Amino acid sequence: MLPDRVRDAFAWMETVVALPPATAVEVECALVHRLYTTREWDATRAMLADDFVLIGPSGRAGLEALKRSNELMADAYEDLHAEIETVVSDPAAPTVLYVRDHSSGRPKDGGAPLDVRAWTRVLVTDDGTQVRELGPSSVITR
Repeated sequence: MLPDRVRDAFAWMETVVALPPATAVEVECALVHRLYTTREWDATRAMLADDFVLIGPSGRAGLEALKRSNELMADAYEDLHAEIETVVSDPAAPTVLYVRDHSSGRPKDGGAPLDVRAWTRVLVTDDGTQVRELGPSSVITR
């Protein structure tokens, strides 16, 4: 995927509201940190529940959609990096996390760099060992 098409895809995320509730508090989640730093699909797959759902512009998709998305981003950017700024959750719904991250990267084609901050909703299993849903995401700056 060309970096311009990646940036255009973020336009959808600017229309989505995936912001944490006012009652959310900061939480620690090693699973989310591992998910955001892992680059190998087999290691990523192990962190995802068998019924995993990716929520994006085309609606609900499964594991293969996340794998394709990760591959497309890696193909478009040399040094793709997502830094987690905070993870929060409403104490009344502890398996629903909201992750604010800053994604950046230099496009392989020499175009404008990626520089995006977003909130992403992450639903983890009751035992906190796997991710059941990822998304939607709300771009807050780009």
